Amino acid sequence: MLGTVALVAVLAGAGLLLAWQLPRPVSDTSAIGVLWHQHDAELGAAWNRETCTGGVCRQDFRAGTIYAAANGSAHVVRANAVGGAFDEFGGMASLGLPIAEQSGSADRPWQAFQRAGIFADGDGDPILVRGALWRSWLRYSQERGGLGFPKGAEHADRRGTVVQEFVNGTIYVRDGKAVPTVSDIAEAHRRAAGAFGPLGYPKGIQRAVGDRLVQEFDGGEVWWSGGTGAASVQPPFLAAYHDRGGAGGALGLPTAEASKLAGGAMQSFQGGALYRSDSDGAILATTAGDIQNRYEELGGPTGELGLPAGEKVDVTGGRYQAFAGGVLLWHEGVGVFRLDAEDFAIWAADPARFGWPIKDSWTDDRGAHQDWEKAQTVLRAGRLLTVPGTPVDGSTAVLICDSQCSGDSWIDQGARGAGFSNIAKFGYPGSGYLAPIGGSTAGVVESVARNRVLLPEGDPGVVIVTLGGNDTAQKRPTAEVTAAEGQLIGLLRQAYPNTPIVVNGVMSRSDAAHAARRAMDAAVTEEARTQGVSAISVAGWVSDYSAPQADAVHLTPVGHAKIAPHYAEALRAVLGR
Repeated sequence: MLGTVALVAVLAGAGLLLAWQLPRPVSDTSAIGVLWHQHDAELGAAWNRETCTGGVCRQDFRAGTIYAAANGSAHVVRANAVGGAFDEFGGMASLGLPIAEQSGSADRPWQAFQRAGIFADGDGDPILVRGALWRSWLRYSQERGGLGFPKGAEHADRRGTVVQEFVNGTIYVRDGKAVPTVSDIAEAHRRAAGAFGPLGYPKGIQRAVGDRLVQEFDGGEVWWSGGTGAASVQPPFLAAYHDRGGAGGALGLPTAEASKLAGGAMQSFQGGALYRSDSDGAILATTAGDIQNRYEELGGPTGELGLPAGEKVDVTGGRYQAFAGGVLLWHEGVGVFRLDAEDFAIWAADPARFGWPIKDSWTDDRGAHQDWEKAQTVLRAGRLLTVPGTPVDGSTAVLICDSQCSGDSWIDQGARGAGFSNIAKFGYPGSGYLAPIGGSTAGVVESVARNRVLLPEGDPGVVIVTLGGNDTAQKRPTAEVTAAEGQLIGLLRQAYPNTPIVVNGVMSRSDAAHAARRAMDAAVTEEARTQGVSAISVAGWVSDYSAPQADAVHLTPVGHAKIAPHYAEALRAVLGR
C-alpha cells in the first residue's frame, strides 16, 4: 500500500517519481498560495514547501517559481528561457525579485526584476538590461511605445561610453547617469548618424514643453510634436533659431532637417524657414505670411529670387523683404509684388512719389519695367525712365534745358522746324549743369544721376541739352561745369543708346556784358565735341539776328521767333537731316 515513507516509489506518467519528489502542500492563504491557485494548471504541483527568509518567500513548482516580497506582492518566474537566464545571471541575489509577471509572446518573453530586465527570443541568448540602464528603461516604458526589446547587450562604444541599443531607442551612460533617446527623437538621432554624427551624445533626457518634446544633444536639439514628428536643429542654424525665440518664437518647431542648396543651406519650420548663404555665412529667415507664400510661388531659394538678403521690414502701410534677385513688397489691399532691387531702392527713398507697385517687375531688351500706382517706369543701365502718355519715338525731341526753353521757345520752334513734331520738354528755370533746380540743392546732372529727374522712356529722334547760362551767372568754375556736362552725356547715352545728342551753347549778345556767357558757350560746345556728340554754338545770336530781349538774358516771343529758323537750320545740319 502506498504511503509517505521517504523511500517509497510510485509510478507517475511514463516514469518513476521518488518519494522526495512527491507534490508538496500549497498554502491557501499566503501570497504565493493565492497566486498559485490562479495559475495551478500552468505551474503544476509544488516541488517543495514555501520557505521565507528575511521577509522574502519562495516556492518551486514544476513549471516555475513564485516569489513573494515582504509587502505581499507575488510574481512567477517561469521555467523557460527567462527563468533559465534568471538563474544564470545570479538569480534573486543579483537581480532582485520579479516586479511584474512575464510579458511578451511565447517566442519573445521578457520579465522585469528589481535590478534588471531579462529579454529572450528564439534567435539568441537572453539579453540582460541592468542597473542604471534598467532604471532608465523602466522610466520610459510607457513613453510612446517605450524603448522596446534590447537589440544587444550593453557595451562600450569606440569612445568608451557605455551604450545599449533597443528597438525603439538607445541608452547612453554619461557621468554615471543613463540618458536615453526614445521613439521619434531616437530615430531622428539615428538619421543624423547617432552619437558619432553632428548631434553627438544626448546631454540630458527629453523634456516636455507644453505638448511638445525636446532633447538637447552636444551638437544641437531634437524637437518633436504630434503634427511635425521629430527633427533636429543643429549649427549653424541653432543659434539663429534661438535668437528668434526658438520653438516659442515665430518659427515654431522644425518640420524637416537642414538641407544644402546651391550657394547655401536651409531649414524649414512651422512658421517659416532659415537660410544660410555660403558667401558670407549670414543666416536670415522668412516667416509665414503673404511674402513667404509669394516667395515659395516664385520657386523659393532655387527660383528667380534666390536666397534672402535681409529679414522682413515693416514700413508705413506694408512690409518688404530683400532677396538676392530682388525684393518682395507687400501692401494690404494691393498684394505682394516682386521688384528689381534698383527699382526698390528708388521707391524706398521716396515711397509717396510712385505709390505702391501694382505689378511684378518684368524685363526685356529695353530694361526692367515697373508699374506703380502713380507711374510706369523702366530701369535701363541704372537710369530710371518714365513711360509717358505719348509715345517717345523718332518724331520726338527731348529737351533738357533751363529758362531758355520757357514757353514756345526758340528751341521748341527750331526742333519742330527741323522735323520733330513731338516735343518732350524738361525745363528747369534757374538751373544748370551745376546750378540747382528750384526747390532742391542739386543741379540737373545730379538730379538725373540720382533719378530725381525721370526722363521719358523710348527712342526719341534727338535729345537736346541747353544749360550753362545759370552756371555762368553763379560763377561756377568752367572745369567743374564741363565735367558735369560730360557726366550728363554719359547718362543720356545709357538712357538713349540709339539717339543722337545735341548740346546747345549759351544764348548771348556780342557785347562785353555777355563775355562770360560766350566763354561758357565755347567751353560746353568744345566739351560736347570732345565727348563725340554734336554741338551748336549760339554765342552772339541775340545780336547777330537782332532778337528782342525781355530782360538781360531772356528773349521776347518775337525774339524766340527770330532765332528759331536759324536754330532749325543748324540743328538739321548737325543731324544731317
